[in-house]
Amino acid sequence: MTDSSSLPVRDLRQITVRPILHEEDSRWNALMRTHHYLGFRSLVGESLKYVALSGSEWVALLGWGAAAFKCGDRDRWIGWAPPEQFRRLRYIANNQRFLILPEARTPHLASRVLGLCLRRLSSDWRRQFNHPILLAETFVDPSRFAGTCYKAAGWICLGETRGFGRNGGVYYAHGQKKTVWVRPLHARAPAILAAPFDDPLLLGGSMSALPVDSLRLDGETGLFTLLRTTVRDPRKARGIRHNYLSVLLVGLAGVLAGKRSYEGIARWAQDLSQSQLRRLGCRWSPGKERFL
Repeated sequence: MTDSSSLPVRDLRQITVRPILHEEDSRWNALMRTHHYLGFRSLVGESLKYVALSGSEWVALLGWGAAAFKCGDRDRWIGWAPPEQFRRLRYIANNQRFLILPEARTPHLASRVLGLCLRRLSSDWRRQFNHPILLAETFVDPSRFAGTCYKAAGWICLGETRGFGRNGGVYYAHGQKKTVWVRPLHARAPAILAAPFDDPLLLGGSMSALPVDSLRLDGETGLFTLLRTTVRDPRKARGIRHNYLSVLLVGLAGVLAGKRSYEGIARWAQDLSQSQLRRLGCRWSPGKERFL
């Protein structure tokens, strides 16, 4: 980002932030190329460009794009395993460019603009790309900036990068270490990103969305293994028709899909496909030639 220090905006309460219009793209690009210390060519991945205005005057520009493929401090803070990391990077947006225009520099403008942008970032992203943003991230060059505006806007400094970049899928050492900053946009952001199943929030917010296909069932940390080693079957052997693990998994998946009663889970389970019932370990009926 570019710091601010002089020529005041008269009233920070009048600042507004919105995505740029299609016809404003060339102006946004030109200003970023001219005034940002890194210049500008393009944003990476799914991206949105914003402008902050004081009345009708442009005072700041923000560019959001795809998250860093890997970042040790961020990944440890989230606590996710590689399968979840690679599937859910799309729910993190990287503040790839932030510029306070020279004629608008004034104390507290940067943190004000950041805060206003974060309030709408996830909903704007959902409208544009059909999924929310749970976490914002950025990388700050400590030789130029202290990250004060990010701290003032509620961001968390997680540490420092090792000074590597990625180009064409290949990592290389450039020696330019940067501080890592994140800002959760949901109270449960780390837990949702690291969970072995897809939270309904990631599936469009629909409480009837089925997380069955994304549940991690097998392997050392899979639900089959965890349930088998932590829960004992209390039933007597006589009359048992269904494996207790499949009963537990169907119930758990129903709860994850938003059902809060036995009746609701039962109705939900009736709509499961045969492949989903098979995945949950349900019983095969030779007579009916289907999973029950």
